[in-house]
Amino acid sequence: MIAVQDDMIPLLNFGDKLYPDLYEPFLKLPDEATPEIPSAQTLRAYWSKHNEALTQHFKQMKPEEWFEKHTAVSAEEFIKEPYRNKLNIIIIRTSHLSYHIGQLALIKQLT
Repeated sequence: MIAVQDDMIPLLNFGDKLYPDLYEPFLKLPDEATPEIPSAQTLRAYWSKHNEALTQHFKQMKPEEWFEKHTAVSAEEFIKEPYRNKLNIIIIRTSHLSYHIGQLALIKQLT
């Protein structure tokens, strides 16, 4: 999850990804082709640091900045579809994340 969530930093125009090295082993390569991945403890620490970084950026944002376009939409597209803004990214990502939290809860219950 951290490999995908890390895309939010450049998507919201907050800077570069914190963990670009996670892209290849978690998103690009098949599971069997990944020689080594960070431990669960390391990934949890990355997750916490990532959330802290996002929180700091959110605290600095003015209300009107939430309605600005994100970096994955062109200026032309944004004129036609103004809902493709930063707030929408947060809402969609949070909703999607809750789906995965439910999956983890189910796995824990079944094991």
